[in-house]
Amino acid sequence: MQMLSVELKSPQTLSDEERAAWRGMLTSNPFLVSPYLTLGYVDAVSHARPDIKVAVIRRGDRIAGFFAFQKGPMGHARAPGGVVNDCHAVICAPGEDIALSHVLTQTGVEVFDFKDCLAAQAPFRRHAEFLEGGWIIDISDGFDAYVAQRKKPGGNTFRSAIGAPKKLAKEGELTFRFDDRRPETLEALYAWKSAQYRESGFPDLFALKWVRDLIEQLWRQDRAEGAGLMSTLELDGRLAAVHFGLIGPTVLHSWFPAYDPEFAHLTPGNALLIEMLQAGAEAGVREVHMGPGDQRQKQAMGSFQEGLATGCITRPGLVGWARQAAGYIEKTAEPLPLGPLARAPGKAFRKIDRIAALYGV
Repeated sequence: MQMLSVELKSPQTLSDEERAAWRGMLTSNPFLVSPYLTLGYVDAVSHARPDIKVAVIRRGDRIAGFFAFQKGPMGHARAPGGVVNDCHAVICAPGEDIALSHVLTQTGVEVFDFKDCLAAQAPFRRHAEFLEGGWIIDISDGFDAYVAQRKKPGGNTFRSAIGAPKKLAKEGELTFRFDDRRPETLEALYAWKSAQYRESGFPDLFALKWVRDLIEQLWRQDRAEGAGLMSTLELDGRLAAVHFGLIGPTVLHSWFPAYDPEFAHLTPGNALLIEMLQAGAEAGVREVHMGPGDQRQKQAMGSFQEGLATGCITRPGLVGWARQAAGYIEKTAEPLPLGPLARAPGKAFRKIDRIAALYGV
């Protein structure tokens, strides 16, 4: 087998030939359906942050694949967008096994920490610390077929969600917009999600300029290349729920849902989701990706799961050794009666990584 050669580029400098090859790989590989893997997402996050790179991988004269990442100054890398990226993969044809450790060595990356990468791809399975399932709602045969398939296994939770629009409609007139372009809806999303983050103690993503720049850039783009989609639900002319998702040719990824807390008892978020599923099926959406989690609603609504891997790839160097040492100490200490202290080294490293990912360090 020919050795891999790697050329590091910014997304803006990819040639027309390289972009065509990327699109062709998305079309030919049935695993690469997430809108996070589109050129549109990579272009948008590169517009928001200057640290996005693409490794163009070749075997001889043939383009074998692409690997996009966000590179920090100390050789620590992560998926483009870091904590806001919910699905990542090597862009390649089916059956192409690319040694990511070799690719990262040629790009000067000592540590690649990954989360929610496709476990179907060998490079991530090889380096995974754990695997989990991302929930997928299958509406490829239409909304009615989906409801018929999930009504029994989804139980009361599913039936309650399906009935949410009717429940809300008893309170007044509903207005649903699948693709809402009004600026005030985006401001409502920012306000409601920021309040939710503060209440939960989670860092406020929307306080970061680059996150807002990413959202707004995606909102302006064409769906064919990966774009943002704002869907809304109003009750008697008052905005009750919003959802900003990432949409590609056939997949909608649920990203930032929010609702007016005053309507919480009416479950407007569920009502909006059901409206989105119906409209999405009519608009050519085949799947809605909900991400991993053991929440009852995801289990009730989800048709099936896809494998997602979390772990890290390291190579020799100070940062790589530090990351390996933290992981080794954590694993060694797990059986010991140390309580939370056993997880301290790994947790500390991951906390540093999350902060770096948020603030662009």
